[in-house]
Amino acid sequence: MEKWKTIGEKLKNAREEKDLSVEQVAEALKIPAWKIRMIEEGAFDRVDAPFYVKQYIKEYATLVGLKPEEILEVYEPKKVEPKPTSKSFLNGDLGKFLLVGLFAASLIFFVYSGYNFFKTLKNMNIKFINLSNDVVYFEGLALNPNETVLLQVGKRYKVTNNKGVCAIRTMSKEWRILAENFEVIVWEK
Repeated sequence: MEKWKTIGEKLKNAREEKDLSVEQVAEALKIPAWKIRMIEEGAFDRVDAPFYVKQYIKEYATLVGLKPEEILEVYEPKKVEPKPTSKSFLNGDLGKFLLVGLFAASLIFFVYSGYNFFKTLKNMNIKFINLSNDVVYFEGLALNPNETVLLQVGKRYKVTNNKGVCAIRTMSKEWRILAENFEVIVWEK
């Protein structure tokens, strides 16, 4: 790298100004001469692990009268604090607002659905219809032909003396009954 060559050149120039040979520097620092040459060429990646290279540069700079901090600053610039990453969508104000809105909408939907369910259940239009040509006795009361009676959920009804067809009709279905005596119980669905 270019900045490494600059460091190597500074160290080499300072060494030459002090009239020191590569071997003298290597002996003083107690490292092989080839590593000194590599440092001066800026080939730090071929010298040693970065930790050791940093230490060699520091000792070399001190030996030749340079300030190690300035040299190391070029070798390893101060770390710039990374920009804080953006917050998660749900951690932001908009995310919280949307989450509360979604919760409120869900709550309104379930309350409305429950209200309609129980309203429909309460107002179920279930009818008993006498389709025969004769009188049928519904709970002991005479029910003339084509007369209807509204039924309630959970209540039991007795039908007697049925000579023809009777029907139970809901909003969507109709059941026809051909029995003379029977009971009707309307269940919730």
